[in-house]
Amino acid sequence: MDRPKRSVAAAPPFLPDDALVEILSRLHAKSLCRFKCVSKSWHDLIAGRLRCNRLPQTLEGFFYAYDGTSDAGGGVSPDRAVHGRFINTLGKSAPLASLSFLGKQPGIEDFAPLRSCNGLLLLGHRRAGDSYDSLGYIVCNPATEQWVTVPSSGWKPFSLLDLVEIEDPDSYTERRSRFTYLIFDPVVSSHFQLAEFCIWMDGGQFVEHVHTYSSETGVWKPYNCTYESGLDEAWVTSFFAGSALINGMLHFSVTRFDIGQELIVSVDGGGMDCRFISSPEKQADVAFVGQSQGRLHYMTQHRDSTSEMTQLSIWVLQDYDAEKWVVKHSVTFLQLFGRMNCDVVFDYKVVAIHPDRNSIFFVQWWDLKLKSYDMDSKEVCTLRILGFEPQNIVPYVPSFAESSALANKY
Repeated sequence: MDRPKRSVAAAPPFLPDDALVEILSRLHAKSLCRFKCVSKSWHDLIAGRLRCNRLPQTLEGFFYAYDGTSDAGGGVSPDRAVHGRFINTLGKSAPLASLSFLGKQPGIEDFAPLRSCNGLLLLGHRRAGDSYDSLGYIVCNPATEQWVTVPSSGWKPFSLLDLVEIEDPDSYTERRSRFTYLIFDPVVSSHFQLAEFCIWMDGGQFVEHVHTYSSETGVWKPYNCTYESGLDEAWVTSFFAGSALINGMLHFSVTRFDIGQELIVSVDGGGMDCRFISSPEKQADVAFVGQSQGRLHYMTQHRDSTSEMTQLSIWVLQDYDAEKWVVKHSVTFLQLFGRMNCDVVFDYKVVAIHPDRNSIFFVQWWDLKLKSYDMDSKEVCTLRILGFEPQNIVPYVPSFAESSALANKY
C-alpha cells in the first residue's frame, strides 16, 4: 500500500517589524547581538534600531568594587587587587555582565568601578609597576567589550582614595581626593567626557581644582571652577549623594554655608557652562540626586521634633526651566529600615533610582544588605547580602551599540 503523503507544514506567519522589535527588546544585550547573525533583515533591523535607541534596555544590576582577598569590613590596601563584581537584579535567567575581559589585558593590574552613564562604565585603574599617584582611567562598554584608557590628568593625590571613593568622607580630615564623573549622551555624540573634581576635605568637601577631558580631543584641560562658577570655600559639595545627567549637563548637590542653603549645580563636560538650581527645600539633608524617567530627582532626609532623621522624601523637578519641584513620594525610615531613625552617612546609602520605574535602591550598612523600595507598591525587597562592605556600587544599564570612541576590543 502506498504510504499517505505527508502534508507540508505551512510557513510561519511573517512578523511585522514592530512586533519583532517588541520581542527582541526583551532580550539581553549579548543575546541580541548574536541574533544579528540570523539573517540580513534581522541584522539591519537590530543594528538600525540600536543606532536610533529604539531598543532600550533597563537596569540590569550593579557593578561594585571589592577587594578580592578581604572579608567583611576589610579595607583596601595598596598590595591588593581591586576589581568589579556584578549583582544581577533581573533574575536567574538573565546572563551576568562581566568585566573579565579587562583582566585579560596585559599591564592592567587593579581597576574599580567609579561611575556609569548610558551603558558606559568609568573605572579607576593602575598598570602593573605604577604607583597610585599615576592613576588613570578606563572607559568601557561591558556589553560590547570595547574599552579605552584615559591618562591621568596630572593632579597628584595623597592616597589610595582616588582609586576607590570613600563612603564616609567626614571621617578623614585635611586629605585630598578626587571625584570623577562620566558624561556620555549617545544621542548627541559618540564621544564621552570626564569631569574630575579635585577636592580637599577638612570637615567637608571643598572644590580645589576641576579638570575636564574629551575623548574627541584626547586632552585634559583645567577649568577654574572656583572663580568662574562661584564655587569657593563657602560651598561644600555632596559628592556622596550621587549625580544625574539631564539635558547634557551633570547635576550634583552643594551646600552654601554662608546662607545655609542647599543648591544643585549643573555643569557641562567642557567646563564652559554652569548653572545653579534651587533645591526643593532650602534647609534639608540631601540623600541622593539622580535621573528617572527623563527628570531630575532629589531625595532629602527629614527630622522630627527631637532632631532625629525619621523620613525620606523623593522630589521630582516637574518644570526644569521654572525650577518647579513636586513631592513624588515620602516614606518613613521605620518602613524602609525597621528603625525609627537613621542617617545617610552612617546607617544607609542610596545607590540608585530606577531609570524608568518608581523604585530606589539602597544599602543598609549594619547588615550589608542591598535593598530596593517600590514607591507604587510600597514594598521593600532584599536583593543581595553583600558579605563585605563594598567600596562603590554603580548601576548598570547596557548599551550594545559599538562606539568609535572606544578603540580597543578584546
